[in-house]
Amino acid sequence: MAPDSLPVSSLYSQRGRPMPDWDRLRLSFPATESVTYLDMARKALPPTQAATAAADWFADIGSPAAGGHAFSMENAETTRTAVAQAFGAPPETLALVKNTSEGVNIVAHGISWKAGENVVISGAEHENNTFPWRPLARQGVEIRVVPERPSGLVEVDDLIAAMDGRTRVLSVAWVTYGIGQRMDLDLLAQACRDRDVILLVDGIQAVGILNRRLDSLGAHVVAAGGHKAQLSVAGAGLMYISPEVLDRIHPVFMAKFSFDTLDRRVDNPGMAPGARRFEYGNPNFLGLAIQGQSARMVEDIGLDAIESCVRHLTNMLFEGVRSLPVTLRTPEPWDQRAAIVSLDLASVSADWMEATLANEGIRVASKDGHLRISPHFYNNETDIRHFLERLQFHLERTRP
Repeated sequence: MAPDSLPVSSLYSQRGRPMPDWDRLRLSFPATESVTYLDMARKALPPTQAATAAADWFADIGSPAAGGHAFSMENAETTRTAVAQAFGAPPETLALVKNTSEGVNIVAHGISWKAGENVVISGAEHENNTFPWRPLARQGVEIRVVPERPSGLVEVDDLIAAMDGRTRVLSVAWVTYGIGQRMDLDLLAQACRDRDVILLVDGIQAVGILNRRLDSLGAHVVAAGGHKAQLSVAGAGLMYISPEVLDRIHPVFMAKFSFDTLDRRVDNPGMAPGARRFEYGNPNFLGLAIQGQSARMVEDIGLDAIESCVRHLTNMLFEGVRSLPVTLRTPEPWDQRAAIVSLDLASVSADWMEATLANEGIRVASKDGHLRISPHFYNNETDIRHFLERLQFHLERTRP
């Protein structure tokens, strides 16, 4: 039996822990009772634990404590620790930023650029790893966009070839939002270090799915909003920054938490230690409460188990569409993909198919003219079979 056709119990390799009870965990996502939700790549379903964390936060405000716990900065550090443990990085290397966009902007506008220097991105990047670089052109910085090959994939060799002695940053998605291609970060990290280039990774489609520590990727910076696989909410994400580039990127905005002192009478305060210097003002206290609870849930389940589950469900999708009149756009080997499966429906409109399936309680996405399916661990085999059955039905009835 081929490795990618093994059942999830065989793909799961975590030592010393039992297989998670997926049916029980599914109960934490009540929407799964009425909706076949296969759109994690847009926004994941938050668990009931997130609602509990929010309710507890408001309860503290309404209690005699009057928000003494809810508005405590100690809670920010508790969340930072939980996120660090769940996704693999020392707490001091993590900034609790709002989203991927903020992380990319911190790098894009925190570097002291010189005219003639360049940044390399790919044509497969999300808008939020595209637009933050555009204003740099006013400073004489070149934005080099490496196009996809005819297959729709971005070749690592093309990215490396686009770098030269004036490249300051290579910014790529760990997993691309559309076709779902997983980039070989190990090769890119080595190439960047050989050239003294900062590697910035948009991790939002991978963090919370792939069993890889953030600090093991070789990336200098990883930015990821929390509202997808991390099971957090919009406005509560993360940015990992390697100590080796900490002092090469300057905070764009600054407030009291950016410094190593809260004494405003100090003329030249030093930067706050670690990644915390990129946080400023009051944080998103409510978002942090939810983010911390969701991170603890991910850690309890284990990224090893989550990756195995998602791998199994996406394998089912690959197998299920082989007999349908569609073209798979996503690479099949697991080390080249993650939770996203992209389909070319030929003459059938992906927008129409998304809307038609939504009317039947099946949530997928139309992206760039293609149909995108993205399960998470709260999905099961019944969800996949139901989607495949209805997809086949609608494809057949649209045939001439």
